Amino acid sequence: MLKEAKAQITRIRALDQLHRGDEIEARLRVGPNYDDVVIRRGSVQETAPGIGVVWILDRQSGTRKAVNADECSLWRVA
Repeated sequence: MLKEAKAQITRIRALDQLHRGDEIEARLRVGPNYDDVVIRRGSVQETAPGIGVVWILDRQSGTRKAVNADECSLWRVA
């Protein structure tokens, strides 16, 4: 019998922790009594730590999207 592997979720505190191909979620805080909302999910294409931006290949739309790390929290989902 095989056990289902659970996804390891880790918060990204600095963009230099990310590498091309990492699967991430961008989450937006909506209030103190609510869970964060996932606004983007995809694989990392490029990072620009100096300006706080990471570009991902968005899983839902299939297009390249820029995510500003100052506006949301980033989480590695593996």
